[in-house]
Amino acid sequence: MYKTYSRTKRFTMTACLASVAFLLMFIEFPIIPVVSYLKLDFSDVPVLLGAFIYGPWTGVLIALLKCLLHGLTRGFSPVEMLGLFANLCTSIALIIPFNIIWHRSKWSLRRRLLVGTGLATIVMTIVMTIFNYYVLTPAYMKMFNWHPTLPIDKMMLIGVLPFNLIKGVAVGIIFSLVLIHLRTWLQSQTQ
Repeated sequence: MYKTYSRTKRFTMTACLASVAFLLMFIEFPIIPVVSYLKLDFSDVPVLLGAFIYGPWTGVLIALLKCLLHGLTRGFSPVEMLGLFANLCTSIALIIPFNIIWHRSKWSLRRRLLVGTGLATIVMTIVMTIFNYYVLTPAYMKMFNWHPTLPIDKMMLIGVLPFNLIKGVAVGIIFSLVLIHLRTWLQSQTQ
């Protein structure tokens, strides 16, 4: 009986977090004019929460579900598919390093959050800058017959790299605040 309840609770929580992540994808805004096609959203906060609560595979599942739901509402055009694939890669690049630090270290909560989100930001920035350089930007150039005014190397350095750093830091701060408040609330409920 308890195993079934636990599994149902996990599936329900996963679905709820995926729904919140999906809704947060609609609140997006550009932050660096040079790469205005890159938009900041906070849909990775619920993904990290799911990964924190149930492990990295659940985080990946939440990221996959949010992208699938977004694709179902916006359509699966090649441009949308490319953007959704980039969003999924961003989520995975955040989940894996964070979970490695969180579950393998004996540090305090604040130190694990700081190191975990810091490492996740660095890994995500490196992975997504390389991915943008070799895959995304050339694909967008081909799909739209787009010729950027800046050389691609310079665009990566002054646009994509800072965008990913800002996104990682912003998502890390929001996630940390939510997690600290959530843990405080849970502790107050059990007393």
